[in-house]
Amino acid sequence: MILGGAMIFGFSAFKSAEVYSGKKLNPVMVYFHGDVTDPAEVADESLWTTTPNEGSCNNVNQQACSQEVDELDLNSNDEINPSKIQLGATSTPQGYIPTRTGGTSTSLFKPINKGATP
Repeated sequence: MILGGAMIFGFSAFKSAEVYSGKKLNPVMVYFHGDVTDPAEVADESLWTTTPNEGSCNNVNQQACSQEVDELDLNSNDEINPSKIQLGATSTPQGYIPTRTGGTSTSLFKPINKGATP
């Protein structure tokens, strides 16, 4: 009975934190579907969707791959909503990686980039 009470208390605290913060506690991953050597494509929010890409995002910071966003940062097409997150692109020797340049979202910017493909 004590364990059951503790579980109810823990769940209630989790839900209270979600209500208090005003945002979901479940982030979603969006993936880049464009040319990593084209800064305009890396900065195009419509090319970042919840559909997985065919790459391995290994956090090497050489080419755009994926990023974690709040579900509220997406539009109805499961793309990044440009009013919530505006993107730019930073040059690397192997391509471009995304940067956040604006938008109304308060979620942390969490890109997961990849190494250059041979």
